Amino acid sequence: MMNNKKAKIILNGAVLAVMAALGITVYQIGTSSSKEEIMYEEVKEEAKEESNTEPQISEETKEEALVDADTSQVKASMEESEEAEGTEDTEELSEETPVETAANPQAAPLNLPDVNFSEETLMEWPIHGNILVDYSMDSTVYFPTLDQYRLSPAIAVQADEGAPVMSAVNGTVYSVEETAKTGTTVTMELGNGYQAVYGQLKDLNVSEGDTVEKGAIIGYVNAPTKYYSEEGSNLYFAMKKDGKPIDPIAYLP
Repeated sequence: MMNNKKAKIILNGAVLAVMAALGITVYQIGTSSSKEEIMYEEVKEEAKEESNTEPQISEETKEEALVDADTSQVKASMEESEEAEGTEDTEELSEETPVETAANPQAAPLNLPDVNFSEETLMEWPIHGNILVDYSMDSTVYFPTLDQYRLSPAIAVQADEGAPVMSAVNGTVYSVEETAKTGTTVTMELGNGYQAVYGQLKDLNVSEGDTVEKGAIIGYVNAPTKYYSEEGSNLYFAMKKDGKPIDPIAYLP
């Protein structure tokens, strides 16, 4: 009996050992398989997450991109500003008035001669010829046509009809008038209260307000008026200071 029990115990132990060994193996196999499946799933999830994740940009790369963008904007703004300035310059040039053009009447004042007569000023003869009637305000002189002795506030210079008459000095035309005694007569302001008067003229080259340079032709000798018919064609030339006659000979060479 005792031997049979020992045999059963041994047999049962052996069976249990075998079963235990088999159980461990099965457990390891199952566990290993489960681990592989878990790892596989984790790998799939990681791959999926990587495919769905937006690419990461470093802070340095972001800063460089911002700098490039700012530089592009600044450059574009500068180009637009230069284009705008170029357009404004073109418009200013196109709209600029030609004040420096010689043909422009507005440019004339820039080139005006100096009108500033004084006691030291020396004039030029407005025309060359013999003096038919001299200046005299202290005593009378004889006038052939009138057949009278009278005071003479001017000189009468013999000249051919049509001869050019030049401005004796710089002046501004004060008036152009017609008189019975001296015909077409031009009076010029010389500055500082001085005036010059040119009579017996025609075909004038000047008008009121013009500033005339010394030596410029202002007109031509006309036929004499009835007051100088005996004297013949001549230039009537007089000067005044503050409205009073002065001797023009004193300022001629």
